[in-house]
Amino acid sequence: MKILITGVYGIIGSYLCEKLRNEGFFIVGIGKKESYNGCNKYYSCDITNMESIEKVFKENSDIEVVIHCAALAHNKGDDLSRERFIKINYDGTKNLVDMCNKFLKLKSFIFLSTISVYGERFSISEYREYETISPKTPYAVSKKLSESYIRENLKGDYSILRLASVYSKDFDRNIRKRTEIKGLGYTVGNGFKKVSLCNIKNIYLVIDYLLKNKDGKNTYNISDKKPYTYRELLIERNKKRVIIIPRFLMKALYEINKITFKNLFIEENSIKLLSDNIYPSDEINKKVDLIYTIKDKE
Repeated sequence: MKILITGVYGIIGSYLCEKLRNEGFFIVGIGKKESYNGCNKYYSCDITNMESIEKVFKENSDIEVVIHCAALAHNKGDDLSRERFIKINYDGTKNLVDMCNKFLKLKSFIFLSTISVYGERFSISEYREYETISPKTPYAVSKKLSESYIRENLKGDYSILRLASVYSKDFDRNIRKRTEIKGLGYTVGNGFKKVSLCNIKNIYLVIDYLLKNKDGKNTYNISDKKPYTYRELLIERNKKRVIIIPRFLMKALYEINKITFKNLFIEENSIKLLSDNIYPSDEINKKVDLIYTIKDKE
């Protein structure tokens, strides 16, 4: 089977590429680097440029599955404007869908989305797939628009995977930012609020299932089976010295920000630290046993 992976040398793309190549799949990779030798066939191109990616599809009309990993994330680059997120994340996805419709007889389009499309709300502690989505950040808005375009326009099956914050043995930034300030451990209040995370190995389990089974048109949360308390994350990070930030101070920051700065980053992260943010993966767990936890990241 020939598989196209966009963002093939990124954290998730490169992991999936290596695993799938080892399974015998032929991987066509797309990225902006001039060269990359991790896949069977690589194209340096810009997915926001239709002419740039049309060559890929013309020369590989036997692609059966597209795994769309490429995206501008929260902390990449100097220009994090709404326009740039829309251009890269939404326009890029739109171009890929249009090219699939034009050139391929696709078995499945697998889109890596994010749990950020739900938005953060104090009124909800568990966000399931049927929950109304209310994205706030430009990143989340661009992913929501991409999801909608896939559902409304793709001729074929798709799987939209809303990933919780991803971690692996080589990538633990999503754990560090929830547990460390300048190398010191921290927690808000007693540290018993819960958060969902996603071991990169669980993403592969889902992809492996989707490649081997006809799954139709579905949207799934992808996270480790059980959420983690911030205290558990601190223990995992082996942090002996811990700064305890009183909840009332974080709440005060949240309220002040609402009136004055109106900074989305402060709003988003205040809610995350003050409340449970759980994204159950029960639906996909009916089909795939997502066995990996934070203990398995090495």
